Amino acid sequence: MRLLIFTLFILFQFSASAEYLYVGKFSPNKTWSKTTKEKNLNLKILFQTLAKSKTGRKLIAKANSKAKAKNLTLYDIVDEGKGSLTDTTLTRRFRLGHLDKVRYETTSKVFINKSLTQYDALLDLAHELTHFVFRKNFNPYRKNFTLSEFITNTIEGAGGEVQAFMMECKIHNELFSSHRATRFNCKQITDKETGKLSFSLAVSRFYQIGKYYENFVSVLSEHGIKENFPNITSSSVSFVSSAYGIPYPVAAFEEYLSVLNKVCENDKRRVAYFKADKGRAPASIKSFERSYKSRCQDTFD
Repeated sequence: MRLLIFTLFILFQFSASAEYLYVGKFSPNKTWSKTTKEKNLNLKILFQTLAKSKTGRKLIAKANSKAKAKNLTLYDIVDEGKGSLTDTTLTRRFRLGHLDKVRYETTSKVFINKSLTQYDALLDLAHELTHFVFRKNFNPYRKNFTLSEFITNTIEGAGGEVQAFMMECKIHNELFSSHRATRFNCKQITDKETGKLSFSLAVSRFYQIGKYYENFVSVLSEHGIKENFPNITSSSVSFVSSAYGIPYPVAAFEEYLSVLNKVCENDKRRVAYFKADKGRAPASIKSFERSYKSRCQDTFD
């Protein structure tokens, strides 16, 4: 399982409807990044296999469209890495003389664990492309998510962990229907009566945090948001963030505070710049300070 990571900083063209050049056989147990000596050819095998699924073709088309909007191809936005994750980089640009006029740029990059088999890499690709396509961007310099909303969106929101995992399971069932029982967690989120994947079952599984329960609930209470998470239970953990090695709700909490602390340190310096600017109108300073305090209240002691 993966968790979206935020980084803060001051070949082939692929078409879902194209006729693909056959580049190699999908070998489930073979290390995907070592299939050939060409990284893009290795990726192409995964894309070609993913495209054999109806759901996978639609996902590829959406990802390709989003990449094209930034004049990129899928081979520009997907790469091999030490782990599977979607890394979103937010760049903030402003000039010292115009600190209240800020331009933001967001870029995302998908990494697939280079040590995985083709089978696992294929499902990770489906998972990460779901994040890339559907997740709403989080801008910590603007208060578009509270702590509570960030945790909820990370797990239950569009492009969140639940949707990404359900995408894995759906594509797995379409491509490997005779091996459905081999995906234990997919089986756990399948409604026994309908035989279909259940969003509500998946949500409940993601909020099982085991031994972290008492401490996490205590921390949520300190922040006044405990009542926003009725699904949190002490049941055995089903899903762990590979980026943090802890259950997703706890990982999302840690990520939010980590990112916000860095952002608030930056904005604290920006307030100082404002006050040092003799030509800055007092109203502008007060307006920015109010915004800063509103966004950064979760980081105050």
